[in-house]
Amino acid sequence: VSTDGTPGPEVLLDGRICDCCQTDAAVTPSGPVLVYRDRTQDPEIRDIYITRFVDGAWTEGAAVHDDNWNILGCPVNGPSVAVAGENLAVAWFTGAGDEPRVKVAFSDDDGASFGPATVIDGGNPAGRVEVVGLQDGTALVAWLERTGGEDAEVRVRQVRKDGTMSEGVSLTTSSSSRASGFPQM
Repeated sequence: VSTDGTPGPEVLLDGRICDCCQTDAAVTPSGPVLVYRDRTQDPEIRDIYITRFVDGAWTEGAAVHDDNWNILGCPVNGPSVAVAGENLAVAWFTGAGDEPRVKVAFSDDDGASFGPATVIDGGNPAGRVEVVGLQDGTALVAWLERTGGEDAEVRVRQVRKDGTMSEGVSLTTSSSSRASGFPQM
């Protein structure tokens, strides 16, 4: 949308984006990026992808990390992206291998490639991630962690590009039900 409110052209970025998972966008020094949960035809692998606006066009989506999460329904649990100093950070939830995890990966080339994914949860996440980048190149990642029954906590931790991280901090209690929503920072 231009500054006078005129909409630009619509562009189909990927015809297989998971319908119920939220998407997220950030603006890097090289241009905008969009992250989303993609899905393959058969079997239904639902991993996190990125597309970048380069030289006036959107790139073909590429996996941030190959979790290979085979799930037949939408998890309603999309990714989050933020510029963190000279890095780009993407955080997401996966249930690959029947093991729920919250992960984060960093890119130092504005999303063209990513380093290894780091698991940051406490062992029983519900997901619902949010990432905020800090000027020093680290990221704050928030997520819901199940604590028993329908109970959960909103947790946050600081993560560095090399995978080192602070202790997870519980910010507040919540419910792990979908109605509890997504943490926002």
